[in-house]
Amino acid sequence: MTPLVLSLNPAVDAEWRVREVVPEEKNELIDERRWPGGKGVNVARWLKWLGTEARLFLPLGGVTGDELAAGLRSEKIRFTRFRLGQPTRVNVVVTPDTGPQYRFNPSWPRVGRAEAARLLSAATALAMRSDPVVVSGTLAFGAPSDTYAKLVRCAREADRRVFLDCDREPFALAAECRPFLVKPNESELVQWAGRPLRTEASLRRAVTALSVRTGGWVLLSRGENGAWLRNAGLGVWLSADAPRVTPRNQVGAGDALLAGAVASVARSDDPAVWLRQAVATGTAATQVPPGCTPSRKVWRDLLTAVRVTPL
Repeated sequence: MTPLVLSLNPAVDAEWRVREVVPEEKNELIDERRWPGGKGVNVARWLKWLGTEARLFLPLGGVTGDELAAGLRSEKIRFTRFRLGQPTRVNVVVTPDTGPQYRFNPSWPRVGRAEAARLLSAATALAMRSDPVVVSGTLAFGAPSDTYAKLVRCAREADRRVFLDCDREPFALAAECRPFLVKPNESELVQWAGRPLRTEASLRRAVTALSVRTGGWVLLSRGENGAWLRNAGLGVWLSADAPRVTPRNQVGAGDALLAGAVASVARSDDPAVWLRQAVATGTAATQVPPGCTPSRKVWRDLLTAVRVTPL
């Protein structure tokens, strides 16, 4: 079957490059880039780059929706478009010459009850014919918070492997439906746990509790500290340190990490290989501008540098 990536809140991503960000003054843009964005789109892009062709499903509306669709066609990423009533949003990343990036994401477009029901129905129909199924990114604004849970439940009943990467209540509800793998970062794990996780021991306990709750795999993204892979039922505990690099960009690194794991699972690799490829791919994303992919040599060198050890 063909893998499916569900991206229910995509965006046109725009990067504004500036020399510096000065408060209460005009900030001159040196350059602007625009490309198809959103977490699910990033996952589909990296899956294609890794040699795993997937179909992307996403709602698109207005002129910006047309722009995003044209960008996907130019990248030769296969997709199914759900026609949205409101225009697709534009997310802005501000990148100074030095210092941190700034991100600004609109809280629109919004879907009404009937439109949300049609969106769920269309996504579920595709999920029934696909494997694996990746549910990635924030839920469409206005859709019921149990939308992902309904998707995961239906897909799991059809024996589809579901990879879940979202946050807050939609994540908590969908995690109860026993997806194959969930990929929180540390902040999202704290949200799920409902308490601070200030020590490594507390992180480990929360990861184990999440694996017990889902009955499956937990891939915890830890940024520059790499990632953990846990399956409490199978007694698997693996850790991978990220190669030491100077990051050029942080946008989409977690999405690349997830794509690395999905591509490896689709090849029926060993879990240690899932984790190794995930961390190498996530690190590779930090070495290129947002929306871009690296040379094969950069990725192979990072793959060689990743060490996976039992925890």
